[in-house]
Amino acid sequence: MTWQLFRLTYELYSPLHIGYHKVGNVQRTRYYVTARNLWGAVTERLARTGFIAPDAPEGNYREIGKWVQEHCAFSYFFLCYENQTLTPRFTEKGLQYGELTTEEFERCYIDAHVTTALDSATTSAAQGSLHEVEFVSHHPLKGEAFASLCLQGWIFLDETASQFLGSENKWKKWLGTLQIGGERRYGFGQLKLVEMNLDGQLCKLKAQCDGDRPQVCLKTDQALLAHALVDGIRARGLIEPLVGRQTQHSQHFGMGLTQGRICWVPGSILEADTPIQINQEGYWELAP
Repeated sequence: MTWQLFRLTYELYSPLHIGYHKVGNVQRTRYYVTARNLWGAVTERLARTGFIAPDAPEGNYREIGKWVQEHCAFSYFFLCYENQTLTPRFTEKGLQYGELTTEEFERCYIDAHVTTALDSATTSAAQGSLHEVEFVSHHPLKGEAFASLCLQGWIFLDETASQFLGSENKWKKWLGTLQIGGERRYGFGQLKLVEMNLDGQLCKLKAQCDGDRPQVCLKTDQALLAHALVDGIRARGLIEPLVGRQTQHSQHFGMGLTQGRICWVPGSILEADTPIQINQEGYWELAP
């Protein structure tokens, strides 16, 4: 099977919240967009806009989702400012995003808002309802206040997906706008396509586009740019257990759980040359 690799750039039109974990009343956000988030947003958009393929009936979320998993492979998407993609990397100074330390990144791009439910009897905050949601801002919090912020990432399309989505005009027709992440009822996560280009490398990593699943060839001391299954991968960084939610029926939204995975977090540094394969769930794993 042959895959094509495209670089996608989306402008961020509203705050972005990618669910992470909760600390007290604060719902934390990740500082990047996972492949699973992208898969969900793309599936929803295709199902809502009348997309149809031989094995993906119009409006059928489940079958369209399977089609996207089988024929597309997403990288993680990262904040991009002034043509610099802020990818994570563990260094002697700790975790950095591009050239920024975590603290500098947070001062520039991370904000939060506080909401609460009201108790009509007392016209005050309802007990236990106060919560704070962290988000990636859609404009820099320091410097140019109205500068444009973008998300940049890569997608592999096989021969089947390339027929329907394999050019900027085709992609723009179906996926020119996306809404991704949490807090969408408040307008969070609005994205608009800026450009789509054929690319030979995934963020300067050599890509292998022949095989059942696309692969990326990483050298010693290069950083992982997605969650990677720990089995067989030698790295230094942090390890995180991951479990996702899935919906089997609209009346039981998010009640199902995916299989738990133990992963190196993005930014972890490889200790040996490693061929990486992107599986259908969006995780990176040791290539067979």
